[in-house]
This record gives sequence, C-alpha cells and structure tokens, in this order.
Amino acid sequence: MDTYVKDPIEKRGIDGNLWIWEYPDYNKSYMVIADVSRGDGADYSAFHVIDLETVTQVAEYKGMMNTKDFGNFLVSISTEYNNALLVVENANVGWATIQQIIDRDYPNLFYMSKDLKYVDTQRQLHNKYYREERKMVAGFSTTARTRPLIISKLDAYFREKSVIIQSRRTIDELFTFIWKTSRAEAMKGYNDDLVIPLAIGLWVRDTALRLRQEGQDLIKSSLDSITTQTTEFNPGIYGGTDVRENPYTMRVGEDDEEDIRWLF
Repeated sequence: MDTYVKDPIEKRGIDGNLWIWEYPDYNKSYMVIADVSRGDGADYSAFHVIDLETVTQVAEYKGMMNTKDFGNFLVSISTEYNNALLVVENANVGWATIQQIIDRDYPNLFYMSKDLKYVDTQRQLHNKYYREERKMVAGFSTTARTRPLIISKLDAYFREKSVIIQSRRTIDELFTFIWKTSRAEAMKGYNDDLVIPLAIGLWVRDTALRLRQEGQDLIKSSLDSITTQTTEFNPGIYGGTDVRENPYTMRVGEDDEEDIRWLF
C-alpha cells in the first residue's frame, strides 16, 4: 500500500511536538486548523498546516499548552506560513484561544455565521467588514449538524485519495477513529485530537473557500463587464479622458473617488 508517512525534517518547540515536513513556499496559500485542549489532561491541543492547492499536510502539532500560549503559537505559525487562514474550533475553551488571537490582531482568522442553525456555505464569508451586521462569529462551531458534514468530507477525501498525510500520529488516530452506534469518534482509551481539525479543514477548503472564491470571481467579472460596456457603448459620456486607470472605483461627489475593492 502506498504511504506518504515519513519522519519530519524538523521538530520544534520546547516539547519537540511541532513536526514540520515542508517549509513555507511564499508562492502558496496555507490553512492552519486547530483544536484546543480542555486542559484536564485527557486530551491535547493540536493543529495541522495544510497546503490548500495540493491538500498536503506540511506541519502538525500535538501537545499540552495553556490556551493563551496556544493562541500565540497559532498566530506565530500562521504568520510564518504566509498569513495562513486560521480556523479554530470554538467549543468550550476554544474561545480563550480565539480571544488571544483577536487580541493579537491576526488578520486572517476564519469567521462563520452564528445565526444559522446549520452551515449555509453560501454565507461562509471571510470578510473583516460588517461582521456584526452579518452576525459572524470567530472560529468553527462543531455541532450536531456540522459534525456529520465534516466527517463525511473526511471520508470522501480518503476514499478518493485526495489528501496527503505525512504524520504517523495522525494516521494512528485515524486507525482508532470508528463508528459507535451513529457517531464517529475515537475508540475508548484513544483520542481524536488530530482527526477533528483535519476534518474541519477539509470541509472548509472544499466548501467555504471554494464558494468564497467563486463569489469574488463573479463580482470581478460583473465589474469588468460594466466597465467594458460603459466605455464601449457610451464613449461620449464614459469614454475619452474620463476613463480611469482603476476600474474598481466609484465617483463620490465632484472630485473624490472611493475604492470599492473592499467588497471582494
């Protein structure tokens, strides 16, 4: 059976539990997905760093760390990997870690709609504007309705062999992640600290990010179309010397212009 599991090229941290297989490539986009420990010794804080294009695990952490230090750690690793999209599971003590990330003013924290009882991917917008109006909440909420979705996405990726896992720790957890009655969870005596953030990351990549990009492409296409039509069919009004170098501006008053790219 083919396997991509191999020893990391570097082990970092005081406990040596940050394993790295690939250093950041500044031409790539990454995502960091984290699960925060309850701090009772029964589970671990963990995260994956995923290459969004190739769906390859490039780094991983699993260890004991308090919520504030873990938040700082996540900001550090996310910044290192090109300001990666940072997705933190927000159940229980996850909020303490998320608050530390917000206090550090990290610019690429994942938000989701809190007014939905289930996940509506059409509204998974990562946009720093109007979060309050859109009723967005930081992090990912694993609920009775979202859990089956992320587990199903995890199953689909492995069946299609579309994800590359390089960590034996993650593989070990996957082997002990089973169905108990109608719920997928770790076998008794084992944990799923690496499995759940991996499932969340795969779901976010395959739904929220894809739909967000499609929305951005649609807006850009619409604006390009408006610019083309106005300059082509109405040269006397919109053409000539009034054609602007930046098509993504809107005239405000007689002399001012507003850049509307924030809509993206």
